[in-house]
Amino acid sequence: MDAKFHPAVEAINAGDVDRLRALIKADSTLATSRSSSSHPTLLQCLVLDAGESAKQIEMARILIDAGADVNEPLVAAAGPNNAAAVAYLLDRGAAIDGTGGWSPLEEALYWNSDRARDVLLERGAQIRNLRTAAGLGRVDVMQTFFDSDGTLRSEAGNVNWPWEERLPKFASFRQDRQGVIDNALAYACMHGHVDAAAFLLDRGAELNTIPGGFDYSGTALHYAASNGHRAMVDFLLALGADATIIDTKLGHTAAAWAEYAEHPDIRDLLMSA
Repeated sequence: MDAKFHPAVEAINAGDVDRLRALIKADSTLATSRSSSSHPTLLQCLVLDAGESAKQIEMARILIDAGADVNEPLVAAAGPNNAAAVAYLLDRGAAIDGTGGWSPLEEALYWNSDRARDVLLERGAQIRNLRTAAGLGRVDVMQTFFDSDGTLRSEAGNVNWPWEERLPKFASFRQDRQGVIDNALAYACMHGHVDAAAFLLDRGAELNTIPGGFDYSGTALHYAASNGHRAMVDFLLALGADATIIDTKLGHTAAAWAEYAEHPDIRDLLMSA
């Protein structure tokens, strides 16, 4: 963050409540100002970097009482599975479904943050598009995004991701019917929902494509392997998933993703496929 925030960041990282309180008392704009680099606000810095601190909520209270925005930090907290911060920010009035095109629930699903996901669902987070429904295995909701003739309804949403839409890679994402259902297939597979994956494949999702909407871009098989979903891997291989395809960022196969994520049984299965 910018230099003016450094003493407060040090206090946050040290869990020094008294120091943070003194700094905010001396200059309350530290809680409301935005940095031009790294984390944009102190509260986002807190929920991202101090989630394991026993003083996290006390420090969050200091910043929020001084006027810190709670909506962006809620999305940020969902990514690293900071369930305690998610719950507290909701208590302090954060918008549970976000204020833009990317919701806290989507953030939790993208990063496979199960505790944050569960808090959001328990508190009433909405399933607002096809990829979210697929990531939750909610075939009943997925059905509502298709007309009886298979046409994808506009309510299914577009392909999005956690980063800014102005980044060059975003422009490469297919936003047609195929792009949207292929993106949703990856969410179903990364969370191990075989029924949801089958539903999308029956409606034309491409088994061996690399969909838009991800930084480390791989196939459905890559995502299933990385998250240790053996039943999903078996399902995809039985349908003809190609285990030799490499991702477009690092050039690795699904077996390499499984190895990195420490799923040796899936790695061995894919290497022999």
